[in-house]
Amino acid sequence: MARLNSELKIKNMSIRNRLVLPPITTNYGTSKGLVTEDILDFYTERSRDVGLVIVEATTVQSSGGIVPGSLGLWNDSHIPGMARLAKTIQQQGALAVVQLNHAGPRCTPRENERHGFSPSGVAFRPDVKPIVMDTRDIEQLTDDFSKAAIRAETAGFDGIEIHGAHLYLLSQFLSPLTNKRKDRYGGDAKGRATLALEIVRRVREELGQEYPIFFRINAEERIDGGQTLEDALVIGGLLADEGVDVFDITLITQGGWKEIDDKKILVGSSALPKDLPSGANIALTEKFREEIKRPVIAVGKFGIGRAATNAVENGKIELVAIGRQMICDPKSAQKMLEGNDHDIIPCDECLKCFATIGKGVPMACKVNKNLPF
Repeated sequence: MARLNSELKIKNMSIRNRLVLPPITTNYGTSKGLVTEDILDFYTERSRDVGLVIVEATTVQSSGGIVPGSLGLWNDSHIPGMARLAKTIQQQGALAVVQLNHAGPRCTPRENERHGFSPSGVAFRPDVKPIVMDTRDIEQLTDDFSKAAIRAETAGFDGIEIHGAHLYLLSQFLSPLTNKRKDRYGGDAKGRATLALEIVRRVREELGQEYPIFFRINAEERIDGGQTLEDALVIGGLLADEGVDVFDITLITQGGWKEIDDKKILVGSSALPKDLPSGANIALTEKFREEIKRPVIAVGKFGIGRAATNAVENGKIELVAIGRQMICDPKSAQKMLEGNDHDIIPCDECLKCFATIGKGVPMACKVNKNLPF
């Protein structure tokens, strides 16, 4: 029977335990996407005990950052700093995977630079006008994801994760809520998956069969017209056929349309509401594992209670992510592995971490006043 401290092998990866630090947007990078000492400090503290670290959303184009301080892999100048980050994580005993992303129209505005790429022109913030992508834009994006993946491997990362969730650009192509295209990149679930499939195919061709590829996907979007579990399973099967090794299962927990500055804006959140229990997403993740037959990462308040232990011990979930809990108490993983859960300094779910980066400032925490430590 697997336990939290059980080793897990996936291709050439040997993960020392079942705990994952998920990609947490910190806004600690520079405006040019470079690694800083604050980034290194944040990951050093949180890599000591987990088995796997997935570095925060790292943009493949300069126009695709979630926040002003998003990390980048859009050109070779990023490789030295990212190599230092990968080595820092690995020196603590964890494996290092980096998440590749483009924020689309959820991006930070860029002066004198074309930005706001979108499948169908849905707006997510009043200060970014969506640009409907043409074939040339899509081909360039595919090329840039591929080049960023090669840079990640060059920098020494143990794997890459492609971000297809949380209503960023690839997620918008996957969702019927935001993809109304009439060309081959739209239509049913299979059509909407075309861009993601082309990116995975290209990355797999470039990096070979043994290099681990993760994919983060919304199992559900709990907004009227959003992606359903049935569609997510169709997409997941197609992605697995193209070479995805591990699925990082998340969801949009709530959202809808708002009027801001006389503009119709779509908003959505990935944070579980405060009234939902630890491990509330387990059933969705287990269903994905059962249908797609690839290792999965589950997320959803696993830093409290016995939900993480139970999820792994039932044999249906390989890995569990602890995110917000590791922001406020970087020793949470150690305490969980030692069975000292009662010593964990709990996250009070105030969402100050979300609020600060939403304002474009470095991530802060109500509980942990010492960030980035």
